[in-house]
Amino acid sequence: MQSIKTAFFIAYKSIVRGHKSTLAFIIFVLSLSFFNAMFIPGIFSGLLETIIGLEVNTSTADIVVTPQQAPVPKEYIQNEQSVQARIGTIPGVIGTTRTYLSAASLSYDKDKNGVYKHVSAQIIGIDPTESAKTLNINKYLVAGSPLSDTDTDQIVISAALAGGYGLPVPADLGGVKVGDKINVVYANEVARQYTVKGIVNITFGTALSNTYITAKEAESVLSTSNQASQILVKVDDAHSLAYYKQRVQEIVPALQVRTYQDLLAVIQSVLDAFTLIALIVSIISILVATITIFVMIYINAMSKRREIGILKAIGIRGSIIVYSYIFQALFYVLCGAGIGLAFIFGVLLPYLSVYPIQLPFGPMIITFGATLITETLLGFLIAGFFSGLIPSRIVTRQKILKSIWG
Repeated sequence: MQSIKTAFFIAYKSIVRGHKSTLAFIIFVLSLSFFNAMFIPGIFSGLLETIIGLEVNTSTADIVVTPQQAPVPKEYIQNEQSVQARIGTIPGVIGTTRTYLSAASLSYDKDKNGVYKHVSAQIIGIDPTESAKTLNINKYLVAGSPLSDTDTDQIVISAALAGGYGLPVPADLGGVKVGDKINVVYANEVARQYTVKGIVNITFGTALSNTYITAKEAESVLSTSNQASQILVKVDDAHSLAYYKQRVQEIVPALQVRTYQDLLAVIQSVLDAFTLIALIVSIISILVATITIFVMIYINAMSKRREIGILKAIGIRGSIIVYSYIFQALFYVLCGAGIGLAFIFGVLLPYLSVYPIQLPFGPMIITFGATLITETLLGFLIAGFFSGLIPSRIVTRQKILKSIWG
């Protein structure tokens, strides 16, 4: 303990009596490195959180139940009302909703001259009141009004297919407005004409070109009843998704049960790529910090070889001197990390909350979780430890007389 106190005292005196401009420069560089190591992963984390949230809230919910695939594949979930009721008894299930899925061709004569534009789309039949507890499609409504449960001759179309919103799709209808009539031909060759009741502007993911009718209308088109293409389940955070998946599977063992994580494999590959990029950036930032501290500690130790020799001559062990330089390095790291965190939480995040960066799918979110902060700080502390240890050991190994005479 006495050795630690002595090392701390030597480190304190070295910092206090050192050049203030050098100290400020080291801390400035370390704060930039720490900020960079936090900022890029924070962006990627927020970006993926936004994308996954968009998919979950508009397409998949937390868990998706689909028809059985073995031993005989079926097109629909049979007796879906009973299936929903049983799933709803699981503690932690917030809501369930059924949907019908059907491919279709949409056509629209904008100028009423017999020249139609055609697009392909996925038509989704929903129970509007029920689905509002599980999905938040209506949040993205940019024109018109949402469907009601009894609508049979109205449709809510995606902005990407409507046209005029500049969204990235191969083709659109050229500018459909609320109140216009469009023709829809389903995969089973049933043809219907609908009035556009609303337009939803979901700008990313699988819901980009989704178009919605009521489940009642879908049953009329598909000549079915009390069935579903899928049942979406929203759950709370009391248990893991794996737990809820298992509970649902126990209730409907013949059906296929998947979480949104299972379904978003492509997005998961993007997440893995972003995670790798963020890791590389963090490693580079830590290396910059390591080199900066290493060079400054080495120069400082070399310039004070005579003092080190005198300290050793009066009985101060070399290990105590090494500890003192480690304390100095850790002091630099903590100051740099403190300033970096202060800038992130005191300047950057408040600024972005007032002036967010707008992306095609909404404002950019930057997330700095406790895990990211802890891992980054730990990485910098380890870097600081070895940056103080190695150069100080190199210098303190010199003989006493050689150190004193320089």
